[in-house]
Amino acid sequence: MRNRKSKIFHGLVNYGTQSGLFARELRKMGYDAISVTYPDAFKRVTDVELKHGGNFIQKVIKHTWNYLFRIKCFFKYDIFHFYYGTTLLPWQLDLPFYKFFGKKVIMEYLGYDVQLYEYSIKKYEITNVMFYKTPEEAKKSDKKKLARLRSESKYLDKKLVCAPYLSEFVPGSEVLPLAIDLSEYKYSPKAIPSEDIVIMHAPTSRGNKGSLFIINAIDKLINEGYPIKMLLVENVTHNELKKKYIECDIFVDQILGGWYGTASIEAMAHGRPTICFIRESYFKYIDYGKSIPIINANPSTIYEVLKFLVDNKHLLIEIGKKSRQFVEDIHDSRNVTNRLVEIYNLL
Repeated sequence: MRNRKSKIFHGLVNYGTQSGLFARELRKMGYDAISVTYPDAFKRVTDVELKHGGNFIQKVIKHTWNYLFRIKCFFKYDIFHFYYGTTLLPWQLDLPFYKFFGKKVIMEYLGYDVQLYEYSIKKYEITNVMFYKTPEEAKKSDKKKLARLRSESKYLDKKLVCAPYLSEFVPGSEVLPLAIDLSEYKYSPKAIPSEDIVIMHAPTSRGNKGSLFIINAIDKLINEGYPIKMLLVENVTHNELKKKYIECDIFVDQILGGWYGTASIEAMAHGRPTICFIRESYFKYIDYGKSIPIINANPSTIYEVLKFLVDNKHLLIEIGKKSRQFVEDIHDSRNVTNRLVEIYNLL
């Protein structure tokens, strides 16, 4: 990107609100940027949500509009920052044409778009990929992913991953940390609980997050007489979820995946101690691994970890303080967008 006249497209997937946030931050910096994304039940921030729904005639009209709008975007924008293996057209039919028209293409991978089932279950005793599909379906999915990655790589100017647990699946990629807009997350430390300790879990997919292990551990502690209240948050919009973080003393994200996601970052931004399974072997892909304040737990240790925190609740305030500082340092959308601009400038 040689100058500020470059126009930047983000889309079509908005997991973690990355597409919407980056486009918004880029506009604040003076760039002409837009996020165009698929319909989203969680109502995450975006500029244009592609049209959907209705009867047969309405669907035809809406889908026609969608593709005409995408074609318009192809000719208007100079840099295309795509996510999750998607591009403007089905089956990535548009990919060969960007270089011909002097445009630059970035692909950012967000998770199951590159995670491989067979590789993961052979290498790791604990992994979330076994919960997405049946083994037969997952093996077929592996073949499709590998074929897609081989095909699209030759057309990409840069490959990004949103977290280091994906780096081993995308050789030559760079980790761009997940970003949140800190102005939307007030640091609100809670006093040491004098009554019930509220433990929150907010799975978008119970299997993927290891929710059964988490819920069982909390139930066991409650049955043993520990002063705990479980706050299970599901099927809510993103704005509703952000309000719920304030109510808890401890947030449990996932205990299978090996890394933390947007929910952990959002909880930490509010100053909430956060539990997640972190695979330390991924630290080699980043330079901030040792500063992560997340409390590590897996299915075998989640009960003991929660028990320790309840027994030592005086530790929660300091952990929460470190959590907020970590998010300010690593995941502030302004800082991450500055790094993104540096990447664009090198294309």
